[in-house]
Amino acid sequence: MFGLRSNLRVGLDIGTHSIKLAVVEKVGPRFRLAKWKCSEMYTKGSKYDPEGPKKSIAVPQLMSMMNELGLVPKRIKRLASCIGGHQVAAKEIASLMQTEAEMSSSLLLEARKHIPLDGSETVVDYQIMGDDVTDSDKVRILLVATTRKNYETHQDFLREIDIKPGIIDVDSLASLNCYIIHSQMPDEGVAIFLNIGAKRSVLSVYGRRDMFFTRDLPIGGQMFTEELMSSYGLDYEEAEKVKFEQGMKPDIEKKSDNGGSSLSLAEKSSFEKLGDEINRSLRFYVKESGQSVFTHFVLTGGGAILKDLDTYLSNKFNIPIELYNPFNQLDSRVPIEADNPYQMVSAIGLAIRGDL
Repeated sequence: MFGLRSNLRVGLDIGTHSIKLAVVEKVGPRFRLAKWKCSEMYTKGSKYDPEGPKKSIAVPQLMSMMNELGLVPKRIKRLASCIGGHQVAAKEIASLMQTEAEMSSSLLLEARKHIPLDGSETVVDYQIMGDDVTDSDKVRILLVATTRKNYETHQDFLREIDIKPGIIDVDSLASLNCYIIHSQMPDEGVAIFLNIGAKRSVLSVYGRRDMFFTRDLPIGGQMFTEELMSSYGLDYEEAEKVKFEQGMKPDIEKKSDNGGSSLSLAEKSSFEKLGDEINRSLRFYVKESGQSVFTHFVLTGGGAILKDLDTYLSNKFNIPIELYNPFNQLDSRVPIEADNPYQMVSAIGLAIRGDL
């Protein structure tokens, strides 16, 4: 049974729409995929909950997935999972080099200044990214924070199925790690990473020499689904199917407007709203960092497969688009037949992260 061998790493990504699970093992300098599964939590007429599934849905689903993969929860030795949402934040700052104890104390104060949460008790962690190229006395630090309640709620969820919480990462970093471990980053300029989830999308900007930046965008796959439901009179399951098979301009009759106002007719599409949010984020990044050379988009997440989205982004920003399939970077001892491999990026990134 998996979980007995110490060289296996498990990555777990619990989203608001589906649970993704990946098991990898280190074989020499490479990683090999041992098992993987993605399981949707809203099927057969069940209504999507944008706040995320209740424990009564998610816990049995995860237990079933582990049983199917032959995983014994209490025997898993190396687990990495992730948290995200508005109660999680990450920011790069510059700081004087200090001892570990001094750094931990001072960064808690910095987190409260740089990463506004909800005023409750904060859990903070950091990673030194290297010397600050603008100030030789300082170092670049990636600062991450969440609320104590959010952190402990995630741990309690894992313990409910007898999983010992291991590494807990931030979802934006999990997908980024998956990419940069296996891909060559450009020497100049920065790449734009866009992870499109069900409830929200996460935009991150990263380059070898430039400031790291990440921001949650309040637009995800569910907004696209709701647009199709509203415009074409589809139910949830029909809209989900149309979204991935035909895109946002399907060859079906639109629902009658019945005298709706001209304002509703002029409302921006979900594509346009997403484009505006990205544009706003990139303008802020240029202002803060001084870097304006964007080399390419890297699309990940369940919504990356949305028909014509890559074309829209490429045309709007005049930047090449890469749909990142994490399976292509791994050896595998199991057949990989995935309709949407892009949603597995964070889970695989977490499993690899568990090696550190």
